[in-house]
Amino acid sequence: MALDRVRNQAYADALARIITPDSVVLDLGAGVGIHGLLAAKLGARRVFLVEPEDVIAVAEESARANGLQDVVQCLHGRLDDVTIPEPVDVIVSVLTGNLLFTEDLLPVLLHARDTHLKPGGVLLPDRATIEIAPVTAPVLHAREISGWSDPQRGVTLSPARAYAANTVFYGWDRAEVSYLAKPRAVHDLDLTTDSYTALHVEADFTMHTTGVCHGLAGWFTMHLGDRWVSTAPDADRMHWSPAFLPLDPPIEVTEGDVLSLRLDRAPYGDWTWRVTTAATSQRRSTMLATPLKSSTLKKASLDYT
Repeated sequence: MALDRVRNQAYADALARIITPDSVVLDLGAGVGIHGLLAAKLGARRVFLVEPEDVIAVAEESARANGLQDVVQCLHGRLDDVTIPEPVDVIVSVLTGNLLFTEDLLPVLLHARDTHLKPGGVLLPDRATIEIAPVTAPVLHAREISGWSDPQRGVTLSPARAYAANTVFYGWDRAEVSYLAKPRAVHDLDLTTDSYTALHVEADFTMHTTGVCHGLAGWFTMHLGDRWVSTAPDADRMHWSPAFLPLDPPIEVTEGDVLSLRLDRAPYGDWTWRVTTAATSQRRSTMLATPLKSSTLKKASLDYT
């Protein structure tokens, strides 16, 4: 991630517009510290790098290698376990997971906003959206889902297909999907004011192409400074991956058909997507993506002892 030139350029451009000699910056979830070090190099008065993993040692060495050790302070631990001695003017982070909420990292950013950002301070990013498009993806669907119905050396593994059909897939070749309808922003998150709540969205898509809908492609965009950066399949590639939410069986659609989507996710929970057309309806959920014994579910309970 630290060597993602497209992402780093977008963050560097945004930082260059706001950093002043008086700026105090918090790089949250800093990793090896690339964005905090960029802020220091741009002339910030003080930069705090907060990272819970041991990789913070690389950031500390990099600060010395760049002659920034007097400006940059590396804090090893979670946000609540370290002491940031003064309020900050800027919080920079890459806590937006794939499809925005995956990994549930945003609550840490929102907590830092509420506890450490000065009034009128700046978040990078400060807004984000989730975008969705129905897609045809025959190769991707065959590899990840319908392929389970093909015997392996005479052995059937077909029971696994039902689990695969409820899985959200990342890391696929972006050339494997084609839009059947114009992508839509289905959710807008204002990181400067919003809280981390359950996602419940509904959207209609009018097919501009006749074909087979194998599922939905989903991604996020984020607002950095004065520009929007997209992680869409047809955008400049970054380390973030678009998501593929499959349908099984795939749905035949005709130009002009309306496909209705309901997308839900509770914080720290499962993705659920329901797709309806005039001819059919399907509901998929990552809750059903793996076998679960009752004993496993009990351990997931908040009051489990």
